[in-house]
Amino acid sequence: MVKLLVIILPALFIVTLSAYAGPLITLSADDVHSPFLNAKGVRVSLAGPQASLLEVRLDEVAIQGKVWRDLHFSCHKFQVANDWIRCEDGVLKLSGSAPLPVSFDFSSRNKILDLKITTGARGAVADWRLSAQWGKPIWEGMLTVTNGEVARIAELLPEAEKNLLPVPAKGNMNGTINLRGAAGGLAGIEAHLAVDGLAFSDASGLHAGENISVEVNAMATRDERNEGNSWAWHADVNWPSGEVFWQPVYFAAQGHRFSGSGELDESTIRLRTGKLVLSNIGEMNLSGLIDRPGNTLRDFDLSADNLELSTLFSQVLKPFLVNTPVAELQAAGHAGIQWRYRNNAHEFLQVDLRDASVEDGHGRFAFRGVDASIPWQAPRNQGNVESTKAAIRIQSSQLGKIPIGQVDIPLEIDGSNLRIPRLTLPVLDGELTLENFSASRQAQGWVWQFSGGLSPISMQKLTEALGTQPMKGTLSGEIPRVSYNGSTVVVDGALLFRIFDGTIEMGNLKLLDPLGPAPSLLADLDMRNLDLNLLTGTFSFGNMQGRIDAAVHGLELFNWKPVKFDASLMSSSGSYPRRISQAAVQNISSLGGSGAAAAIQRSFLGFFEQFGYSKIGWSCSLRNGICHMGGIESEPLPHGYLIVKGGGIPAITVIGYNRDVDWWELVSRLQRITQVEAKPVIQ
Repeated sequence: MVKLLVIILPALFIVTLSAYAGPLITLSADDVHSPFLNAKGVRVSLAGPQASLLEVRLDEVAIQGKVWRDLHFSCHKFQVANDWIRCEDGVLKLSGSAPLPVSFDFSSRNKILDLKITTGARGAVADWRLSAQWGKPIWEGMLTVTNGEVARIAELLPEAEKNLLPVPAKGNMNGTINLRGAAGGLAGIEAHLAVDGLAFSDASGLHAGENISVEVNAMATRDERNEGNSWAWHADVNWPSGEVFWQPVYFAAQGHRFSGSGELDESTIRLRTGKLVLSNIGEMNLSGLIDRPGNTLRDFDLSADNLELSTLFSQVLKPFLVNTPVAELQAAGHAGIQWRYRNNAHEFLQVDLRDASVEDGHGRFAFRGVDASIPWQAPRNQGNVESTKAAIRIQSSQLGKIPIGQVDIPLEIDGSNLRIPRLTLPVLDGELTLENFSASRQAQGWVWQFSGGLSPISMQKLTEALGTQPMKGTLSGEIPRVSYNGSTVVVDGALLFRIFDGTIEMGNLKLLDPLGPAPSLLADLDMRNLDLNLLTGTFSFGNMQGRIDAAVHGLELFNWKPVKFDASLMSSSGSYPRRISQAAVQNISSLGGSGAAAAIQRSFLGFFEQFGYSKIGWSCSLRNGICHMGGIESEPLPHGYLIVKGGGIPAITVIGYNRDVDWWELVSRLQRITQVEAKPVIQ
């Protein structure tokens, strides 16, 4: 604003000598050039009695690369003496901005300029006052602002500048700016400013602020020893109140502060030493270098020792996780960080955690009591990677509902490659071992692989942890190579588990989008020689003795719910006791719907607790939410299907009649007969 007024003064000298020559004096120039400014389409006129009306129009003004257009200044009480110029009623107007009332006194003999701009109505008057004095070899000036409207400053910015940052809508400024210089131009600036009630926004709605108060104390001194335009600067900024949303981060001020010193010139801005204090988070030491005019970061250093992880994560880090599988993470504890950025690339990063915890809001996982020192080093210029080793200890973890004991992770880091030769996880009363885990960052995202095994885990402890029906026995298994390609988990070979004195093989296993909102699973399951006594004794189903083989092929789960499979169950081959209780008979019969129990020896049921059988068979093909059921294929019936074929004394046969059953109705039946002790009805 002040610069725009100052450009008018040279023109006034030209017309001063002729001020009384006639009623109208006009001066025009197509181009005006000087080290300070360039102007085009300059028109200056004096009119009225004793040349008391001044009009100045400029089509375009450029000051240090900033361009204004359609500038108009008029003064209706203009006075000129031998060495003195006064304007008591002036108006300055730029294209697209409101008129600004201006008054000034200028003395060429005393080399003094006193300029004042007053805006606002009674009770909300805003003053901008510039007092300047010059001589040889220096000049000095002071701009005093009282209740200055920040929005008015935005109006006077060049159009190109207005598009760079959000436009202030309201806010008042108070303070002083001291200027000093010499013949070579501006040599020093010292500013003490306070802004209250600042509000800003942009058209996209991605950047906005409300009720912001900011205190700024800054100074800059030009290095006269340097032929270029080089400045040394220092600034202290205090942000005591207000709210800012800068997509995607939201900050509510609670006493944040910044202090920094450095240098700037036409090509770079250097922060030599800086300290950022974020309330309820901690202190960070900063330094860096920005290349101008594109304002791109070339070098940067950040270090902090004791950051409050909970607030840091919720205010700074978590907004960047929105719409990701880990958007509901919560963190606590303390963290330290060291980051080095050189020549537009990351060079070194170290993260230290102390008594930290990370928990998933959906309950999928949790890590507590984490102490870690994780260093990372970028590859050298020759492409060689300097390997680093991290020290990570986790006191306790949880995967789903399964607890995991203390773990020490021997993590090796080679650039974007991670490796763990061997890791043992205490799971309940057993261990899960991972072998040759490796992960790397690829174009499609993170990819990883591992193999391992599971030592025997008590099924009773496992089911208690999962909150499901208690089971007996143990669970153990072998894990072949498991890999993840950025979107899909694939198992090479079959997962082998030992349970209920038999084996379960899971083959062709694929898990699609495992951390997404609706993961999908594809697999084939083959169960061999399961002990029915152990299996049925787990549930309120009734006792069965014998062994069975089962298969679930073409299994497809969407969001962990079955949408398709072909399942079958049949008696295992071999010689073993084959007995079934009354309760088991009734429950098996109920799977086929009402009237499904057709006992051959109905009249004898009431006299026996156990019955013999020779074969069991059942199948379900799930399509479109309907389970198409069948029985022992080698024993076809004209009506219905055979589920249990009698054998021995006394023998019993169970026939099912309903072949098509709604899947969720079938699940409901299974839940009722396995969770509630059923009372068989004997006919």
